This record gives sequence, C-alpha cells and structure tokens, in this order.
Amino acid sequence: MVGRLRPRVYAHRGASGNYFENTMKAFEGAVQEGADGIELDVQRSSDGVFFVIHDEDLARLTGVRKRISDLEAAEIRTLRVGSRWTRKVTGHRIPDLSSVLSFALMQNMSLNVELKETVAERPECLPALIGQLSVLSDYHISSFDYGLIELVKELAPDIESALLLRKSSLKENTLSDYPSADAFHFHKRMLTEAYEPHWQGTDKPIRVYGVDGTEPFVGQPPVYVSGWITDYPARFLS
Repeated sequence: MVGRLRPRVYAHRGASGNYFENTMKAFEGAVQEGADGIELDVQRSSDGVFFVIHDEDLARLTGVRKRISDLEAAEIRTLRVGSRWTRKVTGHRIPDLSSVLSFALMQNMSLNVELKETVAERPECLPALIGQLSVLSDYHISSFDYGLIELVKELAPDIESALLLRKSSLKENTLSDYPSADAFHFHKRMLTEAYEPHWQGTDKPIRVYGVDGTEPFVGQPPVYVSGWITDYPARFLS
C-alpha cells in the first residue's frame, strides 16, 4: 500500500475472535493485538445507565430471559456473560460505558460506538450519551437506524456519525439519500461489483465489517476503504 495510508483496524466487540465479545478482556486483547480502535455496542438500563453489550435480550449472553432495558444498573452488574457452559465459572461482568471510556483514554484507542435498540427506543437519552463520549477525542457513532443518525447530527454536528448499511438501504436509494451520515459501514458481502458505483461515488469514509483477514482483497484493499472492522485485528497488522 505504498503511497496511501492503510485502512484503520477496529476490533469488533474487542478482539472477539480470541476473547468473549464486549468484555474488558476482549478490549485488552484488542490493544495487545495492535488494533487502532475498538468497535462496541451500547445498550441502556431501565434507570438510564449505558452498558456495553450487543443483545437487548440477555438470554444468549447471560442465560437470563429479560431485556436489559427492564433491569436497573445494580441488577445488570450482578450478571455474568460468557458461553452457556463457562459463564458460571469464568464469566465476565458486563462493562458499563464509563469504564470502557476510561480504558480507551488510558490506551489512546479510537472507538466506534454502535447505538443499539434500547438507545433508539429512548432517543431522549442521547444528550447524556453524547456528554459521556465527549471525554474522547477520537471516536465516531454508528447505527443501522438512520433516524438516530439524523438526531445525533442535530444534537452534535461535529460528531462523526456512520450509517450501517443493509442491502435494502440501497435497493431504491443512493448514498446521497443519507446526507446526515458522515461515513458508511457495511458487511463484506456488499464489497462487490454491483455496489461498486456507490462506493466509488462518495468521498465519505467507508469501513467494512465481517472481514477475518483471510479475504484476498485485504492485502490490496480498494482505495475507498478507510477501515476494517474485524474479530481478528492481529491478522491485519502482521
């Protein structure tokens, strides 16, 4: 990649290929593997505390069949996440956002903060969330919900906001139909000739997720790709 900067590497839910997703161990692993940043998910408790966890339903990650938005922060802090067979023995706590922000500051890590369902359900919580994130100098917000992206831009125009695209997002639309998005994220399945005109026709940052480092295009990435979002950051930096 002589003559251009390599795409930045974001560890998806931390280095989740080798550590359990969205845990402090996974975030520490991302640092150890040399990632430029961390992609993480934010959900909200019933009493307004932000936690870093992907699922709104806690069953898969904790075995508790409740929504995270139905529990108070004190209850969430007693839970352990992990695989079905190991969480009772080696399970990790669900980190709150404040703890992860402190970690990112100490490690000088960029963050890709994806806003999940329980945040979208309570958009009035966005000022508080943006206030927490303001301690960082290098971060962006992402979401599949374009309405949420629009609201973030209204509240904080200087924050980079990235729209997570589905194939349906471009079925009858172009990227220009999403003016509030400062960047676009999409799965590697959309890194095809059919979508190429969209990617080549924008000057906004493009980051691709779902990559594991074995794809043939990783060694010579398209010029429009500015970032990878991967479970295996070390594979992109060796």
